Amino acid sequence: MMKRLCTALFLSLALTAAIGAQDRIAVLDTELPKGMDAKVVIPVTEKIMEEFVRSKLFTVLDRSFIARTLSELEFSTSDLTAGDTDKLATIGGFLKATYIVVSTVQLLDRTYFLSAKMIEVKSGVITAQSSVNRDGSIAVLIDMAGELGQKLVASAMGQEVKSGGRSATQLTAPSTTREPNAAKPDREPKTRSSRFSTASVDIGTGATVANYTSDNSNLFTFVEEDYDAIAGMSYGASCLFPSGLFYLSANGTMTTVEYDGSLAYITSEALNLGAGLGIDIPVGPVLLYTGIRAGYMSFYLYEEYSVSTYETTWTGFSLGWEAGADIRFGSLFAGVRYAIDSGTLADEENTYVDIDAAVGAISLRIGYAF
Repeated sequence: MMKRLCTALFLSLALTAAIGAQDRIAVLDTELPKGMDAKVVIPVTEKIMEEFVRSKLFTVLDRSFIARTLSELEFSTSDLTAGDTDKLATIGGFLKATYIVVSTVQLLDRTYFLSAKMIEVKSGVITAQSSVNRDGSIAVLIDMAGELGQKLVASAMGQEVKSGGRSATQLTAPSTTREPNAAKPDREPKTRSSRFSTASVDIGTGATVANYTSDNSNLFTFVEEDYDAIAGMSYGASCLFPSGLFYLSANGTMTTVEYDGSLAYITSEALNLGAGLGIDIPVGPVLLYTGIRAGYMSFYLYEEYSVSTYETTWTGFSLGWEAGADIRFGSLFAGVRYAIDSGTLADEENTYVDIDAAVGAISLRIGYAF
């Protein structure tokens, strides 16, 4: 009992896999000569499609879906040939079909000649070709289409069909002599957007500036006289999230600087936490961006003189600006960004006067792109 269940399960899985791997085929409307009754197009086309459906070897696209798609493309199949690789690629791309079947009717006196070609979209190669001819009225084309469909499917599988009948070998499995599925179905390539989000660690060079706002304080005399800007290291983390033309960013940056002069030793640490909004512009593989920033700034300063020391921390709201460029390498990226933030900050302990502080940095960004 268990053996039978396992066998049934195996066959079910195999059938499911086979169906999932079937090639998509589009049977286009049969082309008629001028003056012939167009009412015969649908039954003739449907008869050819019926044989491909009956074979269970292909995923056959619905005729109304094909007609609607071609109508939207404003495309006519009247001059389509196996060599029209551009037109085949256009139709196949929109229909996501691996093969296209085109058929035509010719009338010589009272003899109807119905022929069809099965064309591989990707290469433009004729995979199978068959024809049927018969005398009679226009209604005979319907029977001819059924016979033609049988012959075309058999030809695609490397089998032979006698006129007016089915092949001796049932068309339920691919022939060992020929496989139309040798070419995998065309898939639309996944295009990677030129805009991409990033998460990174940042390291670079920064500088701080601090100016007091009271003429009655001796604090920061060094800043006002000779040392407006002190350079040092900048490091932190940031993210950037493009959405169409605009982007949002988030950042956390620490800038540490030191100055050892003849009159004083000075060190400061500036912490910036904030978010940005701006415009991003892709230029080839590079994503350029620029925008404004806003957030929180904490500015710590320590001064040591020969006879005294000063130490305190100021905090407050900051505004700024940033600009940068990122380039993607698969799931990684590298970029450069310049940013500057400034604000009027208050002493946390209300011991010193407010200061106008500014922090700027140019940083290398390295991290994950998605």
